[in-house]
Amino acid sequence: MDEQRFPPGHGPAERVTVSLRAGTIQAIRERVGARGFAAYVDAAVERQIERDLLE
Repeated sequence: MDEQRFPPGHGPAERVTVSLRAGTIQAIRERVGARGFAAYVDAAVERQIERDLLE
């Protein structure tokens, strides 16, 4: 079965595991708290993909 493709910022949410440096984790939590962590990271990655596509 072919995996359905979605553009950045679209499609269902999926759980993934990533490793981040402790200072980065602390900075994110200070800005958004524990409940907004995933949304903050998702938005940051989406912005980086957009930048990459501009190159």
